[in-house]
Amino acid sequence: MNIKKIIYILLLTLFIYAANAGNSTSTLQTGTYSVLNKVQKDIEEGKNEEALQKLKKIISSGNIKDYDAAVIHQTLGFVENSTGNFKAAAESYLKALSYNALPEDITHGLYYTVTQLLIYVERYQEGIEYILKWFAKEEKPKAEAYILAATAYYYLENYPEVISYTSRALPLIKTPPLNWYELLLAGYYETEDLDNAAIVLENIVVKYPMRKKYWIQLAGIYQRLGKDKKALAIYELAYSKDFLKKKQIMQLCKNYLYFEMPYKAALVLEKEMAIGRIDSTLESLNMLVDAWILAQESEKAESVFNEIINSYNDEKSRLRLGQLHIENEKWEKAVDILNIELESEDLTLISKINLLLGIAQFNTENIAEARISFTQALSDKSTKEQAEWWLDHIKRKGEKT
Repeated sequence: MNIKKIIYILLLTLFIYAANAGNSTSTLQTGTYSVLNKVQKDIEEGKNEEALQKLKKIISSGNIKDYDAAVIHQTLGFVENSTGNFKAAAESYLKALSYNALPEDITHGLYYTVTQLLIYVERYQEGIEYILKWFAKEEKPKAEAYILAATAYYYLENYPEVISYTSRALPLIKTPPLNWYELLLAGYYETEDLDNAAIVLENIVVKYPMRKKYWIQLAGIYQRLGKDKKALAIYELAYSKDFLKKKQIMQLCKNYLYFEMPYKAALVLEKEMAIGRIDSTLESLNMLVDAWILAQESEKAESVFNEIINSYNDEKSRLRLGQLHIENEKWEKAVDILNIELESEDLTLISKINLLLGIAQFNTENIAEARISFTQALSDKSTKEQAEWWLDHIKRKGEKT
């Protein structure tokens, strides 16, 4: 905490006030004033232990009027803070305030200092009480004061107040620190106010464009709000800045496919697999082949299908490649890819492959083999009707010849 300078100024102000005050209730006794002068000299020379001993000695002597006691405890708090004993410093300042004897301006400044210390030592509720006293007498609070209150409220899990005080601070600073935005963002997250959370994130990515995670958070919130096009735009910008990791790149490609932009999805996937940022898993390869098919790039899709089949022996991909060949009337290629001994126990899949194989064999005039394939396709209800039609078609054709 940056409070040593503040307290030192307050202490000097108090000495000056005491030396010049005409009111006897605000004037230090001669002995007290003499000791405090010596203490001040010890502080300036960095002799904190000697200063503490002098202050504790005069406190223990007793017979001190309230004003003197308040000044002594305030000075004691300053020295304890200088030595890093923040808990003791807070207690000393609270003790000084308890006498209600210090000048109003000194008391007002001390409220703020005590707030800082109490929050630092995790006494958040007490910190709130003193910062509210400070706000009551402060005509133009600075942004840092609002953030101090917001911080205490955050630890008390009072998120509406976090939002209230942080929102007052941000307009007072031209370029607020990132952690102020994070505090406000936390408030909106905790109150599930995603619309305002999105606004905060928009400000963050504008003011702190190199902070990668906020681009991802913004895209995620847009998706949760159903603003998928905005989410896609953010993902695209983040990708162009090389901010995305594997998971987010895959999400970008899914968004491309959702918005019927398969060619872009395919290009990104192909590039990322080529450089190794996305592994050539069955999932990613299937997404790539889907993208090429939707983009009507049959040859590129065929190449990916072959990679899947060679790497994973995936019979669903074999079926799909066979179907692609048949759609393009590449009968020989369809026979080559489908006419193998299958390892799958999925009877429906096997029947579908046999049906397609039969169609390819029929169109290459391998009628006997086609009849066998169609007969095997009768075993599953998903292909039975079509297989029967083809067998009947072969029979009618044979009768004609």
